[in-house]
Amino acid sequence: MDLATIDRNLAQLRTTVAAMSTNLVDLENDAGRMRLDQSPLAGVTAQRWTDATASLALLWQWFSQISDTVDKATELRGTKSRLDPAPLSQLDWLVNGPSIELSKADVPLAQRGLFGPAESLIHCSPPELLGRMRAAFDQVVAVIAACNQNWSVADTRLHPVEDQLAEAGRLAADAGDAHRPELERARQQLDGWRRSAMCDPLATCDFPVDATSASLGAVCDDLRRLLQLRDNLTPRLDEARAMLSQLRTATAAAADARAEAVAKIAHPAVVEPSPVAAQEEVLGRVTALSAQGDWRAAANLLGQWTTRARDSLAEAQGALATNQAPIAARDELRGRLDAYRGKAYRLGLLEDPTVAGLYAQAKDVLFTAPTDLDEANQLVRRYQQALAGPSRREVAG
Repeated sequence: MDLATIDRNLAQLRTTVAAMSTNLVDLENDAGRMRLDQSPLAGVTAQRWTDATASLALLWQWFSQISDTVDKATELRGTKSRLDPAPLSQLDWLVNGPSIELSKADVPLAQRGLFGPAESLIHCSPPELLGRMRAAFDQVVAVIAACNQNWSVADTRLHPVEDQLAEAGRLAADAGDAHRPELERARQQLDGWRRSAMCDPLATCDFPVDATSASLGAVCDDLRRLLQLRDNLTPRLDEARAMLSQLRTATAAAADARAEAVAKIAHPAVVEPSPVAAQEEVLGRVTALSAQGDWRAAANLLGQWTTRARDSLAEAQGALATNQAPIAARDELRGRLDAYRGKAYRLGLLEDPTVAGLYAQAKDVLFTAPTDLDEANQLVRRYQQALAGPSRREVAG
């Protein structure tokens, strides 16, 4: 081969070796390669990475050998414009011939002759070695790229569900319900999938996360509702305590009105108000459940209590009105009696014996306890009629 062709081939080798140096260093520092080295690999990935690691070790060995060969050829070539046949032949052998010893292999005894070697040597030319190196490099890069791709798929599938689990954990902790079994099941599933993705990314990474995601979504919704119940319980309890205070007041007033009516009215139509102790006891249980963090039970019991308390308050207010009615009726009759007496004064009948006698009877009944309302009503009506009779109008004339 002529010197010009050898020079071109040698220059190409130098360029190729320089590029290989950069690419091999980049491969050595690649994050995916380091992750594979640091991961406890298993299954298909472990086998393929073991093979790729062996290829990577050969790449560095071969790179050293081809670099040494290029350096020897460059030194032999020198800067002369021409070379003698012997150096030219040697240079041609270094650049284009089987100048690189790849490996030694033991020759089985049955295949040796008496004078045959115990080892066989494998040689190749720099171009042939470049082909081997390209195949080895592609093998290593293919494994790393496939693992990176599957790790990315796993992250795409798992990260959203892991975020859901973290959110559910925060909500559960806020709700004081951190030991929900759904969260533990999801955590175990995700941990298993994440370990599988880390240890054997070349196996399937398209994990069936939909059911787990749906379960976590339902848990988050339930926890948010529970926290809303908690947040609403304080104002609802304040309203319930205010209603209980109203119930106590109305019940006490109804009891007082009943006692007054019984004392001052004969045979009054009154009712006994229901006691509030039961309502107080139930509201106390609601408060205790809320303090224990059992907000769902507290909210349910509070809802039931509120319905019954409204009914009890309406009942107490009705009892109050009923029990106040007899005294109100007596006071109304007293007012009418006073009004009619004013009329008697205008008519000049205050001293009339009949009129005065009816007034005295009515007043005596109305201002004597217990008052007989039926009798008092009849007397007031007779007093009214006495003022409106014909003889009274003549006297007034």
